[in-house]
Amino acid sequence: MRSRRWHPLIIVLHWLALVLIAGQFWLARLMRDETRDLIGRFTLYQWHKSLGLSIAALTLLRLALRLALPSPQAVAMPGWQRLAAGAVQAGLYLCLLALPLTGLLMVSAAPIQIPTLLFGWIAVPHPIGPSKGVYEAMLALHEALFATLAVLAAVHAGAALLHQFVMKDGLLRRMWFGLGLQPLP
Repeated sequence: MRSRRWHPLIIVLHWLALVLIAGQFWLARLMRDETRDLIGRFTLYQWHKSLGLSIAALTLLRLALRLALPSPQAVAMPGWQRLAAGAVQAGLYLCLLALPLTGLLMVSAAPIQIPTLLFGWIAVPHPIGPSKGVYEAMLALHEALFATLAVLAAVHAGAALLHQFVMKDGLLRRMWFGLGLQPLP
């Protein structure tokens, strides 16, 4: 019989992604403060790039685990809801992979070439050289992808809360650590 919950490692990666995304949003806001000293801004940019690349790696790991590990037993819901949930999840995964890629291409194409240092230790090669057109396109795409991610995350969270507190079907419990939520039926 299949489990009613996701594998614990997938659960940890899910919530870790949320924490890292929140950190990225916070760092992005701090990075825009042009009154901050250059060393401080450089450090913020390096942290932002490091977390972005980490999110991409963890997302790839999570996708691999979803393919390798069995999915939990399905919660009963109409077909349109299952289709909508799948589309939102696919969109979230796409954004979580495309955001770091557009970010890396953006810094690679930037007119001012600043190295990317993964957590200050490992130099990450830039795949392309400076190009104002590519830089501007990647910047616009990066910002649009983040807005899309924010909307999809809000829909995802709203649907999970709707299932938990209105429909009371235990859907959220499948991706939770087992503390404080009603047991699955």
